[in-house]
Amino acid sequence: MSLISSVMSETWYIERAGTRVRDSTGSWVDGPRVRFRVDYCAVMSPYGVTVGSSSEEHNASDTVTTRRVFAAPLGTDVRPADRIVSVDGTETWEVVGRPLVFPLTSLARVEANLKEVTG
Repeated sequence: MSLISSVMSETWYIERAGTRVRDSTGSWVDGPRVRFRVDYCAVMSPYGVTVGSSSEEHNASDTVTTRRVFAAPLGTDVRPADRIVSVDGTETWEVVGRPLVFPLTSLARVEANLKEVTG
């Protein structure tokens, strides 16, 4: 089994706003969210380590911000406003910034930075 197939062996959903429609007042709003299944991907710690991948706010709140990286096969359509959702729906991550494409490496992939804020 290759390194890429052992690391990127999960299934996740990409969720994004649907086609814009007009609401009852005539204003343009996002349509119902749609999901796309992506096989052979992974949500992993940045740089392959867990140290420094989350932070806590110490201002009398329980806010924790956690960062991860979404790695998917080349050609996967990931956009800055997307969400990455686990198959069972228990985890939801927000895509932060523009995804990167790494086509010329032995681990060719699309990568997107993720953020989860709780508390």
